[in-house]
Amino acid sequence: MLRRILLVCIPFVVATPCLWAQDTSPARSQGCSSKELTALLTPTDPVYAESVELTQELENRGYVVRCVLQSKWASFFHGQLGAALYRTSRGDFEALFLTKPQTFDSVRLLERQQNGRYLYSFEGSPRPSSASPIDSNRRTFFAKRSNRFFIAWDSMQLATDLGELLNSA
Repeated sequence: MLRRILLVCIPFVVATPCLWAQDTSPARSQGCSSKELTALLTPTDPVYAESVELTQELENRGYVVRCVLQSKWASFFHGQLGAALYRTSRGDFEALFLTKPQTFDSVRLLERQQNGRYLYSFEGSPRPSSASPIDSNRRTFFAKRSNRFFIAWDSMQLATDLGELLNSA
C-alpha cells in the first residue's frame, strides 16, 4: 500500500553560542555518552550556525538540548548543507539543512509497508542522493519548513511538537 503523507510545516529564528548542555532529568532521550561527546558539532561544521539557531529556538520553547551531534544524514538530499542529531528532553531527532534560500517546500513523502517494514521515498526537489528508500523496522515521522527537515523515529508527538514549535515562531 502506497500512501502520500503530508509533512508538518515549520519556521525558525534565533541564535545561541552553545550546542551542548547536559541535564539529569529523566526523559525520552538517552542523554549523551562520553563517546558521543567526541562527535559534537564544532564551529567548522557547515551546519554549525544553523544548529546554533535551532538550539536557541528549541530552548526558548522549553526543550532541554542535551547535545547536538554530527549526523549520518549530512548528505541525504542533493545540495544539502548538512545535518545534526539532536538529543533533547523531549526525544531525539535529526535536523537536515539546506543552504538558504533553498527549501524543502516541494518535497513529498511516500510511505509504504512491506513485510512488516516501513519504506519511505521522496518526490520533488531537492531529490535524495540515493534512489533507495529509507527502510525502517519502525514508523518514522517527518516535519519540514523552509530549509529545515526533521526526522523523528517512533514519536509522532515529537514530530508534531517540532511542527507546532516552528509554525509558531
